[in-house]
Amino acid sequence: MKPLLIILGILFLIGCIPIGVRFRLHDGVDLKVFIAFWKLWIVPKKPLSRRAREKKAAKKAAKAEKKAKAEAEKKKKQEADSLIAKPSAKAEAPKPKKSLPDKAAELIPWAKLAARFAGEFFHRKLTVTRLRIRVALAGDDPAKTALTVGKAWQTVGIALPILERAFRIRERRIAVYPDFQVRKTEVEAELRVRVFFGGVVLLGLKYVVKALALFLRRKSAARRAKKAASVQREESQSTEQAERVVS
Repeated sequence: MKPLLIILGILFLIGCIPIGVRFRLHDGVDLKVFIAFWKLWIVPKKPLSRRAREKKAAKKAAKAEKKAKAEAEKKKKQEADSLIAKPSAKAEAPKPKKSLPDKAAELIPWAKLAARFAGEFFHRKLTVTRLRIRVALAGDDPAKTALTVGKAWQTVGIALPILERAFRIRERRIAVYPDFQVRKTEVEAELRVRVFFGGVVLLGLKYVVKALALFLRRKSAARRAKKAASVQREESQSTEQAERVVS
């Protein structure tokens, strides 16, 4: 019993590992991924030390040399194969192609399943811990700038309820205002999202089971349709034979 409790405790701790993404727009783009206490630099790249740069350059040179050797061996093999006469391949009968409506009808259930997965992931599992946007609008004409600010707030008023219905937003700060002291419009933004590893795994397992069930149902339906078509074809053939005998 004790080993089982230890395993469950370890799994619980692994499931509680947070995974976060931070996007910041201020004098450039800053994008980082956080997994527990580990930070991964996406943009800009983390500056490497001198030793790391030398190691990376040596690794790149070794990779290029290995690729050149592989290409040379491949070229030799192709030249050797070209000298050997190969038997002509038998022509295969072309398979009947499905029409576009049939392909679309096959993809609709999978698209619905993917949409349900995305909705549940973004609305229940993903949390927007911080959403900050600051826009300082530059302008020389106060009247035109005021109209621009009004249109910007109108856009914010339309977009914000849609975002709040789609995501769980903990903290949001949005500011749009005129600034006649700047020559160019300034935009600053910060977005932080977080999800727990265990929630993602459980949700993925749930929809893997649903996808497998959908695949089996569709396969069973295709098998039944094929069987019904073969029975109908046999019945039509027997009917034609009977008509020939009567005539």
